[in-house]
Amino acid sequence: MASLSEAPKAGESDAPAKKPESTDMSNILQHIKNLETNNVTLKSQLQDAEVRNGKLSAKTREGMQSALDTLMKKWMDAVETKDDKVKDSFKNGLTQLVEKSAEDNGVWQMMVAASSLHERQNHDLDLLRVENTNLKSKVDGLYGDADSRTVGGKHKAQTELSRADVQPVVSEDMWNDFAKQIGNSY
Repeated sequence: MASLSEAPKAGESDAPAKKPESTDMSNILQHIKNLETNNVTLKSQLQDAEVRNGKLSAKTREGMQSALDTLMKKWMDAVETKDDKVKDSFKNGLTQLVEKSAEDNGVWQMMVAASSLHERQNHDLDLLRVENTNLKSKVDGLYGDADSRTVGGKHKAQTELSRADVQPVVSEDMWNDFAKQIGNSY
């Protein structure tokens, strides 16, 4: 049995002392309020990032579309296929890559490289044609007529010999005739 000293005093109960619920609830409410503020901040940052990303994607799309319309179009027009549907299908695929701003796509990167190579080869070919034309005009200017060929004093023959001008030597013993000609020369 409990002693008097252990007996509850007036106004006290046998239940253990409880913390006030209002302080626990205020801490929870403050934490929820902080989470909501953080959520709003993160949503705002996400929207800003999406706007920036959209602007960058638009610039990327514009650049890709420009490359498709100029550089790649020349290459695709130069390529011969048996069926034009193949070219159309290929162009549609590239257009989809442009719409998605898929600049890091391997197909896109290979097309850029192939188109650039085609453009550079065409440029080099044009340069070679111009150089060839210049060289031909220089050669034609230097050696256009017989009087301009004075190297070593050689000129083109004024008249050409015909077969009738050359008398055939008919001999039974070619070596004896050769020895006589050599002997007569000295």
